[in-house]
Amino acid sequence: MNMEIRKADGQPVTTAERQQAVTESLRQIARMSRFADRKKGIRSYQSHVKNDPWIPILFVLCFVLPALAGAVYYGLIASDRYVTEARFAIRPAIGTADKANPDSVGTNSGVPSQMVAQDTMITREYILSRPMLETLEAQLPLREWFSSDSIDYASRFDPSKPIEKFLRYWKRRVDIDIEPGSGIMSVSVEAFSPDQSLAIAKAVMKEAERMVNDLSVKAREDAVAESTRELKLAEERMTKIRLAMRDLRNREGVLDAQKSNEVNLKMVAELRSARINLAVQLAIGQRDLGPESRRIIDIKQQIKDLDENIARIERQSASQDPEQKRLLSDALTRFEALDNDRKNAEKYYQQVLAAYERSRIIATRQIEFFSPIVEPVRAESSVEPRRILMISLITAGSAVLFAAAMFARKMMA
Repeated sequence: MNMEIRKADGQPVTTAERQQAVTESLRQIARMSRFADRKKGIRSYQSHVKNDPWIPILFVLCFVLPALAGAVYYGLIASDRYVTEARFAIRPAIGTADKANPDSVGTNSGVPSQMVAQDTMITREYILSRPMLETLEAQLPLREWFSSDSIDYASRFDPSKPIEKFLRYWKRRVDIDIEPGSGIMSVSVEAFSPDQSLAIAKAVMKEAERMVNDLSVKAREDAVAESTRELKLAEERMTKIRLAMRDLRNREGVLDAQKSNEVNLKMVAELRSARINLAVQLAIGQRDLGPESRRIIDIKQQIKDLDENIARIERQSASQDPEQKRLLSDALTRFEALDNDRKNAEKYYQQVLAAYERSRIIATRQIEFFSPIVEPVRAESSVEPRRILMISLITAGSAVLFAAAMFARKMMA
């Protein structure tokens, strides 16, 4: 039976139109099949969820309870915290920068940049230390302020706890930041009242300034003490060498071996000059007079005496006989060595004396200054805790925790 498909207007359907209709029908069938599979998967997942009793429990434990606890604590319970900020820097005194380098005798008469950096770190550690906390406790009722009944239980401090616990609590309420380039220190103090926060910040600044001034005084006193010790050692050394030279003069029987040697050399030169003159006279006289004449004999005797004196002086100046205690050559060597030591000792003494005078002058003035940049100001509103931010973070963390718990449950299933 041959049936022909026609259009609505009665015209027969072409082959291309028939293929297009078949393709569209297959596409609709495939779309309905995928939709049926998706609904089947959703029903399968819902049935799996309904059949797994741990999933609701995990949802409550990992998401609902933490998010609800965070919202309740930060929204209704957490106490307002007021923050007071102050900034300061430790700076060297004007005029000490040119004296910052160590001098040749090992004393520092200025303030090197390393000292300022070290004092900055010392100040930071001191603010967070137990001595600072004990000093402030003697001035302000810190335990009473931080243990008030108006503070929430999680933020409150138990006043019966020892100082070590209070120090940990103090480090959570005080934050210090140092700018690397400028060395400016920022101190932030948290308290549960704006007046209390301001009072604590002012006390911290005052005590930090006192500590910095004490460091400066100690550094100046140490510099003077070091210079004094070095000056005393240099003076003792110079005196010892001078006494050694005096003993050598007394032992050798001369006041100055070098001058004595110069005198001997001058005498030898004069004697040689006189001998040359006599030798010339002898040569002239021998042409006119006989060898047995009185004048010739006297000239020869004078020349002989001069030769003996020259030889005796030269032997005294250069002899190496250990039995002779007054040899000028040996004494000259010892005198030269001691004289060089004396000159070096006197030069070193003058350097130490100059360094001592510089350190003494600097010790009379301040070499470092505690320079406040931003004074503490009373807070008008609380900035901590950031309630919306903390609630959002806790909620997001709870969601991540629940997702991780679901993944772990699925892997175990």
